[in-house]
Formats: sequence, structure tokens, C-alpha cells
Amino acid sequence: MKKKTLILIKILLLMLTKDICAEQIETQTKPISLEPITVTASKTERRLSEVPSSMGIISQKTIDDSNAKNIPDLLKDQAGIYMYDGSGIGTVGRINMRGFWGGMSTHQLILIDGIPQNSIKDKLVSWDLIPLDNIERIEVLKGPASALYGDDAMSGVINIITKRPSPKPEIKASYTYGSYNTQDYRLSASGVFKKLGYYIGGSRKSTDGFRKYTDYERIHLNTKVDLSIDSTQDLRVSFDYKEKERGVLPWAITESQIKINRRQARPMAEDDEGKEVKIDFSTTYNLNMGKALNFEGLFFCRYEDNESFYTSTSGPRRTKEQLGDEDTYGSLLKLITSQKIFGIEHSLTAGIDLENNDYDYKEYNAPYWVREDINKGYEIDRNKVGPYIQDEIRLSDPLRVITGIRYDYIKFDFTDCVDNENSKKEEMSRFTPRCGIVYTYLKDSNLYANFAQAFRSPTIGQMFTYGSSSNTDLKPEKADNYELGIRHRFNDYLKTDISLYWMELDNEIWYDATVRRYENCGQTCHKGLESGLDFKIIKGLTGFANYTYTRAKYSSGEYDGKYISNIPRHKGSLGVRYETDFGLKTMLTATRVGTSFLDSANDEKLYDYTVIDTKIAYEYKWFSAFLAIDNLLAEKYNCYGYTSGATKYFNPAPGRLYTFGVELKF
Repeated sequence: MKKKTLILIKILLLMLTKDICAEQIETQTKPISLEPITVTASKTERRLSEVPSSMGIISQKTIDDSNAKNIPDLLKDQAGIYMYDGSGIGTVGRINMRGFWGGMSTHQLILIDGIPQNSIKDKLVSWDLIPLDNIERIEVLKGPASALYGDDAMSGVINIITKRPSPKPEIKASYTYGSYNTQDYRLSASGVFKKLGYYIGGSRKSTDGFRKYTDYERIHLNTKVDLSIDSTQDLRVSFDYKEKERGVLPWAITESQIKINRRQARPMAEDDEGKEVKIDFSTTYNLNMGKALNFEGLFFCRYEDNESFYTSTSGPRRTKEQLGDEDTYGSLLKLITSQKIFGIEHSLTAGIDLENNDYDYKEYNAPYWVREDINKGYEIDRNKVGPYIQDEIRLSDPLRVITGIRYDYIKFDFTDCVDNENSKKEEMSRFTPRCGIVYTYLKDSNLYANFAQAFRSPTIGQMFTYGSSSNTDLKPEKADNYELGIRHRFNDYLKTDISLYWMELDNEIWYDATVRRYENCGQTCHKGLESGLDFKIIKGLTGFANYTYTRAKYSSGEYDGKYISNIPRHKGSLGVRYETDFGLKTMLTATRVGTSFLDSANDEKLYDYTVIDTKIAYEYKWFSAFLAIDNLLAEKYNCYGYTSGATKYFNPAPGRLYTFGVELKF
């Protein structure tokens, strides 16, 4: 493996030598892009050097230049983030931040234009339903953010910001074809007419899938209208329709099965299938009156319908038909004002988040492929209220202090449609404060420190649905987080950022296979280091490098001192990009993921691996084309696993993947 990597690096250097020698004479090169603006860290527009938190911002150019087919794929090279996907096509991708394994749930809040996307059932997100072509940038806030965003933001926030209508009329059409008969058609039109901006787009994606029976087809339609009412007011309306039909979820398989065929699926799954329909509608109103007052009102609703057929492999062969309907309504209201109090500038942000979720679930357990009476059914009504306030205090030009606190109240109303005695109501509430300080010692360079508390309520799946018994006695997870960091810009061609964190967690929730239900496992401790480097060598040649160290351990109970499973301690990425003046671009990235454990006792290991991706693209006026290769050296590895008794189960990752695409602009 090491020899292959060295040979590949030598080939890349030889390819670049001619251009490097020719351009060493030219000393005037464009610097690394200027400091970006973020809206996620404080819910206000701030330069990165003004933020006392670890942040990652993925620009539209980075998205266009990458091999990514979905958002987890795009984030996998970022410091502090670990992604795994056993399908190879993004249908079941999971994201790990700050030492939390994705599993059957997640600990980070996912937003699209500020609107929460996490499912009420398991807080997961269907990543393959979010196309990349309409994304302007992605902001990743690492670390607890409950003081602003509530209970879902324990390990961080991923805010996907979509494109605004283009100033000039524009039509785009693209087609990509890749391994396993993966095809993606996209068409969009955008422009501005007087005070009205518009965007309308559609796409269709289909694939046979890396694993057997994992074929799926997705349709996506999106329209967006921006109305500039006057110089102080604007209105945005968005409508989004997504539909997906899929085969079986791939599930994990044994070592012996992997040796025979890495692509095989769980036995007797050939008839399993699922369908998902998701409709989103949102309206955002902005009133901007300068420092005196800014108001934003965001109103959204979502309808989601899921239907799946699942074949049971234990006992007689039976098919479970599972039907789930989820309706969500919410309002996010926010006021911002800047005032001087006793000569000190304060920027106050106050708001309230309101959300209501209705979830109906029905399950039929019948002889193979024949529906009988309902086997399981329930209705859940969840209400969330979250008022918050934040004060950004500018003590001097280089020194800022940010304090804030939020109160969350969550109410569950669970009705069992089969046995009413199981019906129950639950209420949870908590205050979550935070305090941060940032010192800007040079332009675009700062030191920061922060303390934040976080909490996370159990999911509906953890409380009511998974396993043979529910556990309505689950307590919310609680955390105290401490963080130190530095961002330093050495010059126009080199910048770095480093952050250290320590999180003490109480009541972490995990699945206890012995009693077949979720339990609070006690205390855990998450520590880590996240570091990154961006550099530019000569005109057109840029790169990045990052390293992540994660130490996530149990700190009480049976597994005290043991590492949490499926959390690699070491991860590093290295990438280079070269762009010519005549439209030719090439990219090469390598990511190394270290060894982790399959079980809480740390008896079995999930071994390390290295994946190298490359891409070459050409763009000329209205035409562009690319060829991308994922896992260039065809590394055979497993992205996650677990043990059951003496048997080890793994989710194998795909080998080498090819993708070719073309795009036309008018």
C-alpha cells in the first residue's frame, strides 16, 4: 500500500514539474481567498476571526472541484469529521463529529437555509435527497451549540446554504454517468426580473448500487422566489419536492460473507423495498434597518411519507409492511440590535424557535407478502419551544466576549394504537448557557476560548420503537464542553487553524443488546484535537492538510476507561489542486482513517485504511466536463462494524468508482 502511494505521489509531482518550473519566474500570484463570512456560529453575519468557535466553511468552488456525490462525501476530508457509507452511493451515509458515532441516530443538527432537517424518528437525514448542484456553501460549526440551536446541536451544526437566483438569466443542463450504472440528470433555470429573482430546477438520479439489491431512483424538484420589496425588506419563498424509491438497506454482513462477495446483501432481502416522499415549503421575511433593528421571520412546513417492506430473517419468513407519516410545522423568529451601553458596543440577538411534529406509524406483520391485521401502531405529537438570547460585547477592537443562554421545553404525547395502556406523556426541559472570548491579534488571526453546555433529548425511535420493548424512562444526554483554538494567517499563501476540546457527557444513550432496548450508559468523555492547513505554492497550485485526534471513552460503568466503538482515534487528509489559465483542472486527495474498535469491551478491531480520490476537469465558456475516480488504488476496507456474540459484522465499502459528467450553460 505504501509503495503504491509513493509511486502515485511521484507521478503527480512529475506531471506538475513542467508547469511549476515555468511559473516560478512569475512571482505575482493570487493569495488564498479572503476571510469568509459565517452566519451559523452566532446567527449573525460575522467574519471568521470574530467567532470563538471551531468552524469549517466549504465554498461553492470546493464543491465544484470535488469528487463528492453527496454531502457526507463532501465533508469526509474536513478536520474533525468522519463519514461512513456502506452503499457507495450516499443512500445511508452517516457523519461522525466530536467522537459521536452516527449509528441509528445522530448528534449534530442539520439545517438547509436555517431550517432543521433532522427526522423526528431518529434525527437522521436522507443525504441522497439533497442535491449538490444548488448549494452555495456549507458552514460546519463544530462543538455544542445548544445555547443557540437547542437539543439537536450537541456535537455541532451543519448549515447548508443554497444559491440565490443568478443576476443574469442562466440555464444549466448536466448529465453524469458512473459505476454501477449510476446516472444523474439535472436541469435548472435562474435569473432576476426587476425586483423578482427566480430559480427552478429538477433532477433525476438512479443507480443499481454497490451492494446487492441497493438500487434506487430519486426525483427532485425545487423552486425559489426572492422578492426585494424595498431597500429594507425582502421575502423568500421556497418549495421543494423529493421522491425516492429504493431497494433493501445493505445491512452489515460477516467476514466469511465478505470474503465470498463484498457486494452481497442480507439473506432473503431480494424483495425488500421502500418509498419516500418529502415536501418542504418555507417563507422567510427580512427587515433590515441597520444597526437599530434587524428582524427575520422564517416559517416552514414539511410533509414526509415513508413506506417500506422488510423481510424478517428470524423464524418463519415474514414480511413487515411499515408505514410512517411525519408532519412538521415551525417558526424561527429572530431580532438583532446593536447599541452602546456605558460606552461599550453590544450586539443583542434574541429569538424563539417553535416546532410541532406529528408522527404516525403503522406496522403489519404478515405471512410472506400478505397484509393482515396491524401488528404495531402509534401516534406521537411532539412540541418544542426554545427562547434564547445572546450578547456579543465588543470590549475593544481586538477583544470580544459572547454570552448566551437558551431554554428548551419538549413535550412528547405517545399514543399506542394497539394497547392504550402503553400510551404515555413525557416532558423534558433544560437551560443551556455558553460563554466565549475571542482576541484578534492580527488581521484574520485570532485566539479564542469558550465554554458551552449542551443537551440532547432521546429520539422517538430510542424511546418507543426499536427492539422488543420501549424505554420511556430515558433521560436526556447532558454535556459540558471546554474549547481553546487559534486561527493564524501567516501570509497571503499560508494559514492554519487548531482547536482543542474536552467534553464531559452524562447519560449518553446506547443500545443494550442484552435487553434489546436503548439505555443511558452513564458518563463518557470526549477529548480531541482538530488542525488544518491551507496553502498556495504557485499560481494555480493550492492545497490543504489536516489532522484529527479523537479520544472518546466511557468514564463510568462496566466499560469505564474503554474506547467507544467505531470512533477512530486518528484521521488525516491531504489534498492538492492545480488549475490552468485555459480551463483545465486536476485534483488529488488522500484520507487516512485510523483503527477503531467494534465493541465496547475493545476486544475486536476495525482496521485502518487509506483512500485516494482524483479528478480532472475542463471548462470553456458554456461547456464543462470531468472524469473522477474514487478510491483510486481500489483499497478494500470496511467502514464500520459491530459484534453480536462471537460473530463480527462489517459494512464493506466499495472499491474503485468512476464518474464522468458534462454540463452546458446558456
